Amino acid sequence: MKKTDKIANNPIRDNLLPHLRINLDSNFPEVVFLPGDPSRVDIFKENADEFEYLSKNREFVVGKGIYKNRRFGVCSTGIGSGSTEIALIELFELGCRSFIRVGGCGTLNKDINCGDIIINSGMVRLGGSSINYAPKEYPAVADPELLVTLLNTCKKFSEKCHVGIGASVDSYYKGQGRSISGLKIDFKTKIFDEMMNLNVMNFDMETETIYTLSSLNKVRAVNLLAVHGNRVTNEWLSDYKSVQQKAVRISLESLIEL
Repeated sequence: MKKTDKIANNPIRDNLLPHLRINLDSNFPEVVFLPGDPSRVDIFKENADEFEYLSKNREFVVGKGIYKNRRFGVCSTGIGSGSTEIALIELFELGCRSFIRVGGCGTLNKDINCGDIIINSGMVRLGGSSINYAPKEYPAVADPELLVTLLNTCKKFSEKCHVGIGASVDSYYKGQGRSISGLKIDFKTKIFDEMMNLNVMNFDMETETIYTLSSLNKVRAVNLLAVHGNRVTNEWLSDYKSVQQKAVRISLESLIEL
C-alpha cells in the first residue's frame, strides 16, 4: 500500500511551499519582482549587488538579492493566469507585500513604439483564474503609489513611458487575434477590434491576476512592461533582451523610493 499524507486540501509538507519550494520560515523579502520567463531571473542577478537562487521548479525560478542596500525577491510566474495564481498565493504565504510584474506586452496603439515602456493603471479582466476569487465586475487596478514611483523612475532615466488601461487575456493566439498558418481554425476574433475601440493600450497574460489577487489580499501591485510588438503596425522586436534589461534596471532602481 502506498504511503499518503493528509495534505491534499493544503499541500504544504515539512513547512515547504508545494510549487515555489520555499520554506515558510525563510524570511523572504517583502518586495517581489514577477517576470514571466524563468530565464529573465538571470537579468535581475546580473544587475544586483548580491543575488542568491533559492529554488527552481517547473516554471518557477525563485531568488533574492540586494540592490543599493535594498532587499528584493524575484519569482517567475510562467505564462498565463494559472501559474501566476499559484505563484501569488504561495508568495502571500511568505508574507510578501509589494509585487511588480516586469515583462513584455503587445501594444494596440499605433503611436507606441517597440521598446517603449507601458505601466498599466488597470486591466480588463479577460484572464481565467481570478474569476474564482472575484466577479468580473471587480476591478483589476494598480497600486497608485507604486505606479507613481515607477513612472518617476522612468522619467529619471528619460525613458518613454505610457500609462493606461491594458487587457490580460488567457489566450495567446485566437484570444489576441493571432493566427498560425496550416491550422484549420477560424482565428477571427472581435476582442482585438473591441479593445482598440475601448482605447485599451496593450495585451498581456498575467497582470489582471496579479492586480486582482493583490487587491483582495490588501497588498500592493503594479506592472512595468516593455513593448515587444505593435499589433497595429505588425512590428516585432526580433531580439527583446535589451528592452527587458532596461525594464529590470528601472524596476530595481525604483526600490530606492519604495
